Amino acid sequence: MSNRGKELREVTKLLVWGRAAGRCQFKNCRKPLDHDLLSGKFEFNSAYLAHIVASSPKGPRGCSERSHELADDPGNIMLMCDTHHRIIDAKQTRDDYPEHLLLEWKKEHEEWVDLVLSSGPDSRSHILQFSAPIGPNETAVPFDDCVNAILPDRTPAERRPTEIKVKGMYFQDKDQTYWDVQPQVLRDGIAQKIRGRFESSDIRHLSVFGLAPIPLLMELGRLISDISDVNVYERHREPAQWKWPEDGPEVSFSLTQGRPGPKHVALKLSVTSHIADDRITDVIGDDVSIWDILSDPQTQGVIRHKSDLSRYRS
Repeated sequence: MSNRGKELREVTKLLVWGRAAGRCQFKNCRKPLDHDLLSGKFEFNSAYLAHIVASSPKGPRGCSERSHELADDPGNIMLMCDTHHRIIDAKQTRDDYPEHLLLEWKKEHEEWVDLVLSSGPDSRSHILQFSAPIGPNETAVPFDDCVNAILPDRTPAERRPTEIKVKGMYFQDKDQTYWDVQPQVLRDGIAQKIRGRFESSDIRHLSVFGLAPIPLLMELGRLISDISDVNVYERHREPAQWKWPEDGPEVSFSLTQGRPGPKHVALKLSVTSHIADDRITDVIGDDVSIWDILSDPQTQGVIRHKSDLSRYRS
């Protein structure tokens, strides 16, 4: 006679699948389990129904009193991909995943699903990823990072981002050819992939993620400046993420006006560090009115609150 608990009922399987929204419940995995992109199989069940307390008392996290009792309980079962199902049950790793930890992950995942799916259509945002090589380094903006950044205030409107990127670009940003090509790629991409969809109301809100040399990011800002419903995100170094950290001191900004009279006007944006006036006069000459927007404090990665960006913009 088998020592395993009773087989799962169909209703139990459906409840686990539904509460997990068809995604792996291992912390931060969230892999969709109803299809496989690499093979192109879009009707493929790759999910495992993993018991937290094993259905057999001798199984992983098994219990002589509770295993059979919880064998068909949807609260004791997680939806998982093959890799993480093996990891939580393997003899050499199962002790790293005690019952209380897996229950916590299951609860967090199901709360996340409920939050995302309870959001109405007004919360949906199209994600724009713009990336260009910085020096010798290729850049990329992972889609999952973008999704995590906009939640819970926004939910992704599509399963794929709108991406603007030069592929196979062999020139670096120190080469003139780079600056002949990249700005036009950006302008064409905005015109073809964004502006028309806004005008037709296909896109109602845009979340922008850019990783590129500063002049290109400034051009991106100029191109989307007349689109009202836009949120802009930046990549933070500590911790490495696109979501606003919302920690540390809030930043204040002050404006210093330049002297009246000169024909030329220069604006210094002194956010991460001070910009000396002679760096401007060496290029433009002495007959210039220099204005300055100054942050307090000044340090790398100083803008860590969404409200900091709003104050800077105003």
